[in-house]
Amino acid sequence: MIIVEIFVPSIDRTYEFKLNEDVAASVIIEEITSVICQKEQCEVKGERSDLILVLSDKHQIVSMNLSLYENGVQSGDKLILL
Repeated sequence: MIIVEIFVPSIDRTYEFKLNEDVAASVIIEEITSVICQKEQCEVKGERSDLILVLSDKHQIVSMNLSLYENGVQSGDKLILL
């Protein structure tokens, strides 16, 4: 498990998540959007599959088919959900 910060520009908020680094990024996006929507009582417009994660320090788009570990995401990293 790793702990990361995820900034969501569309609602101008940052969240801290404890994530399993062995899970595909596409699954992580599904899970974090569900949690954020429950917390903020909002809905995702469009398809969740259209969202991407960006490693903000490296300016690198996270590959949806690879795990967070395979993408080089480590505990303490900051991600952006676009």
